[in-house]
Amino acid sequence: MKRKRYSWLSYVSFGLGIVLFLHPLFINIFPRYFMSIQLIGITLTILFSILALLKKSEKKLLASMGLIFGIMMMFYAGILLYISFNKYSPI
Repeated sequence: MKRKRYSWLSYVSFGLGIVLFLHPLFINIFPRYFMSIQLIGITLTILFSILALLKKSEKKLLASMGLIFGIMMMFYAGILLYISFNKYSPI
């Protein structure tokens, strides 16, 4: 029986999840492209996490944490979009 290990998919999904989670702290660096960076990053994070979770010979911890970060940021971006497009929004 083969030992389970982390592959590059797990590391990439976890790393992208951390970068997405910390990206709002550095919003002053790229304020114009904030939502596009978030949406592309969320899509890639969730895609890599699901691919890593479907592999049988892979540990699941980093991929599941990356998936959790991606889903949290998806809700965060959704709330930002809802607030900015709401007709009663003061923004």
